Amino acid sequence: MTQHDAKPGRRIAPRKWAMAALTGLAVVPQPALLSGAALGALAGAGRADQAAEAGEAGEAAVERSEDGPAAFLTGLGYFEGTYRIAAALYLGGQRDLARAHLDESHHAFYEDIEGQLDALHAPGFEAEAGAFLQAIAEDADDATVKARYDALMAAVGLAAQAAEASGYDRLLSIRELMLLAAAEYEGGVEADGQIGMAIEYRDSWGFYATARARAEALAAGDGALAEAGRAVLEQLDGLDALYPGLTASAASADPAQLTVAAGWIEIIALRQK
Repeated sequence: MTQHDAKPGRRIAPRKWAMAALTGLAVVPQPALLSGAALGALAGAGRADQAAEAGEAGEAAVERSEDGPAAFLTGLGYFEGTYRIAAALYLGGQRDLARAHLDESHHAFYEDIEGQLDALHAPGFEAEAGAFLQAIAEDADDATVKARYDALMAAVGLAAQAAEASGYDRLLSIRELMLLAAAEYEGGVEADGQIGMAIEYRDSWGFYATARARAEALAAGDGALAEAGRAVLEQLDGLDALYPGLTASAASADPAQLTVAAGWIEIIALRQK
């Protein structure tokens, strides 16, 4: 994994070449040479203002931890969810849409979490993120993208461990991710079930998928925390039906199950205090 020195300020200069890289008009630098801002630019240059504003509005209404391990894990979930979506689209044959999602997402900036990683002395994953993004930008074969995605998720997992989060904090973050999934679903899916803003619907799936993956990791362990993980998975059972596909035109008109699941997960978390 890559650890990087603290870097002052928010670096935005490389965004012009990064936009060109996504459209095949420039040569992407080697992953090890990509700065935090360049990674963010490659993932989010030219993002759609309307989608960003709608998503941020929905997320702003979600009560989240302001600091501490749970806040860090939830912030990491923003990044993780975006790359889960990109990988699922790309490996599902929707390569252009994967690039478009990264281009428009307001969750894909490595620099947004870089300061927290540095503060925790956590292993960074800048090189792994760069390698994954580069593979997508260059239209690499599925095996290459899958391998780089797996390496990125492993690196993100190591970063999460640096938070030394308690069982309560880990469960609390899963709850917050589910609340974010609910907010994004409401923003993306109309009252009649038609998907009006596809990027918000996809973001909802990304948060949900990240929450489920974390619950599965808990359930694979031992003791009371594993039991809690299994209890969370019971609450998530059946929620896959809300997401008939990342390119679907219609979904469920009743996403209340996401909020209900979040409420039960809060109860499960409180039992760990």
